Amino acid sequence: MAVVADVAAGTLVVVLAMALLLAPLVSSNSEGDALYALRKSLSDPDDVLQSWDPTLVNPCTWFHITCNQDNRVTRV
Repeated sequence: MAVVADVAAGTLVVVLAMALLLAPLVSSNSEGDALYALRKSLSDPDDVLQSWDPTLVNPCTWFHITCNQDNRVTRV
């Protein structure tokens, strides 16, 4: 019975460690979310805003977006 408890505790530690390590990778970016919502509300027939990908960590790599050195959007 003690072996089962040790395995369960070890598994829990591994799962929690993985969750803590992966959390920053899947956390949302409020600026990116807001800009993507704006994009969805605009008409973009020429697909100029195609680089606005909500799965990226931040929108600083999107075309027509300028960010400061802290990766905060400063201009659209």
